[in-house]
Amino acid sequence: MLATSSFATYVAVLETAADGSAKDSVPFLDRQYLTNVLREQAVKELPAVQNYTIMTRENIQQMLPPSKSIEDCEGSCLVETGKNIAADYVCQARVGRFGNSLTLSAELYETAGNKLIASFNGRGSDVNELLAVIEAKSPEFFHSVKELEMFKRGKVDNSVVKETATVDSAVAPLPDPTPAKVPVVETPLVAKEAVSENKVGASIPANVGAQAPVKEQSAKKGIHWVPLSISAVATVTGVVLAVVGNSKAKNASEKKYSTETEYKKNHDDAKSGQTLRGVGIGIAIAGAVGIGLSFAF
Repeated sequence: MLATSSFATYVAVLETAADGSAKDSVPFLDRQYLTNVLREQAVKELPAVQNYTIMTRENIQQMLPPSKSIEDCEGSCLVETGKNIAADYVCQARVGRFGNSLTLSAELYETAGNKLIASFNGRGSDVNELLAVIEAKSPEFFHSVKELEMFKRGKVDNSVVKETATVDSAVAPLPDPTPAKVPVVETPLVAKEAVSENKVGASIPANVGAQAPVKEQSAKKGIHWVPLSISAVATVTGVVLAVVGNSKAKNASEKKYSTETEYKKNHDDAKSGQTLRGVGIGIAIAGAVGIGLSFAF
């Protein structure tokens, strides 16, 4: 539906972290390259033409507090970071050790619902094997975002289709386009002065009896224009709010800051934009369902 496809879905790929002695085995520049490859896979699976925006390293850094350390974040902290940078989804990979092997684990969260929606794990003897793990497992990893977004959009479309498809003609019969046939009734013979010489009685026009049901059906059908109009207005209003909120959140996430006050302002603007976008989506979905019901009944 239009209400769910008129705004971009933001995905943030945070810098790859390292635990314990893995920091020495996989230095910062190597971890940064692993992040670049993971972000590249996100761009491939979630292209801009399908209304996905993969946030750049610069966008993410601008929205983070000056004292924020991403490497210390896990789980709910990642979700909170995603909200701070106005991302709909946030993911991060971590490098560790298991015996003599290097390990790599990645998690992907939906920020609005605080949900872990995808993860993968792998190990190798060196950083090149960790890179191979990312290239092999990240496509399915990021495809989870697309599946969830399609599910959200499909809930609206399917509800309209389902309501329309289950209309029973026995419960809500459609007007019969064939005029009803009414038998011709002849009037009794009266005095010669009141009739013509051929004494043929007058007949009732065949279409008189069929007009009343058709008019009644038209009147009933016309009643649906009221909820249909209200639903259409709600859908358009929701789309406008969603677009405005999305634009506000995007602008706030891209603003640069030099002080903590400016950072807090950008952060608040981004959150209010996300809230406005969520309200708009809700109104638009309600309006879309209303439109479907107006046609169904």
